[in-house]
Amino acid sequence: MRSMTLATLGWGVVWGALGLSKLGAIEPSLRLVCTLAAMPAMLGLAYALATLRARRAWVFMASIAVFANGSVLALPWIFGEELSAAFGH
Repeated sequence: MRSMTLATLGWGVVWGALGLSKLGAIEPSLRLVCTLAAMPAMLGLAYALATLRARRAWVFMASIAVFANGSVLALPWIFGEELSAAFGH
């Protein structure tokens, strides 16, 4: 599923930035990380919503992609303070 690939890319940006920040290699801003992660997540969410079909099994499969991409987009609002602390801000 292409939408899951885009969700993985968005989460990869977040986890990669957290890992590099923890190692002391970079000190990214929360806004930059969330913006870079949101770009593939928005595309993935749009793609997942566009692929919804009436069959129940397909709705369940597509809802996983909707949740995965939506969670990347909701990250700054849900865990903003924790991410700022993790990035050392």
